[in-house]
Amino acid sequence: MAALVALGGFTALFGAMVMLTQPAVKTSLAWSTVGQMGFMVMQCGLGLFPLALLHLIAHSLYKAHAFLASGSGVDQVTAARRPGPVAVPGLTAVGGAFATALATYIGVGLLFGLESKPPQVIALGLILILGVAYLLAQGFADHAPRALTRRTSLYALATTLGYFALHALTTAATGTTLPPPPAPGPLAWALMALALMSFAAVAVAQTLFPLWACHPAATGLRVHLANGLYANALLDRLLGAWRVNDDIHAHRRTTS
Repeated sequence: MAALVALGGFTALFGAMVMLTQPAVKTSLAWSTVGQMGFMVMQCGLGLFPLALLHLIAHSLYKAHAFLASGSGVDQVTAARRPGPVAVPGLTAVGGAFATALATYIGVGLLFGLESKPPQVIALGLILILGVAYLLAQGFADHAPRALTRRTSLYALATTLGYFALHALTTAATGTTLPPPPAPGPLAWALMALALMSFAAVAVAQTLFPLWACHPAATGLRVHLANGLYANALLDRLLGAWRVNDDIHAHRRTTS
């Protein structure tokens, strides 16, 4: 189970970071699927099988729609009405967004019995608030219009409510069919802490990206991430795919 948490968490972060650098819609969606599959594996490693099942169903519906609608994605983005200019959040806005997301998570969670939830559920919810905080940071920026602030706050509240409500619904629907998460040992606690710190670091870096996007290191990192850190090339080399192609070309040259 610990190996699933480590492998799934790494895959989720890897797929998410590569996805953000892809210029093509379908390539971005494919890398998004890599990240989502990794996150589901991590959920299984934590023993959160009802949440993994819910994630699988929701991802199937969303990703099927996203792939089928990818051809009109550019038109939808260009035709979308924007509430104002792009707001770049500073450190104060980012800190306020994370504090608000945490307070929302605790407040809504207490309504659903957060204090009695297993540690794995609480840890996964804390990862959720990182995405909520990124959403709120756009509305908390100094020059963000009020319409954007209201909209992001409403979406953040709806996302948090949806997480707890769907979790409760899935747990009730599965009943005793799926086993409850086991009591975490020292290794599980360490992996949960590592996952939280890793996801938090990526979330903060992504939120503050406009402030350091012009740095040469950011440009170089983007190139490497856009190529998937060359994972495909390395795997092709390890599996001998290039040697097979070389043998085919050599055979064609000798027979021509």
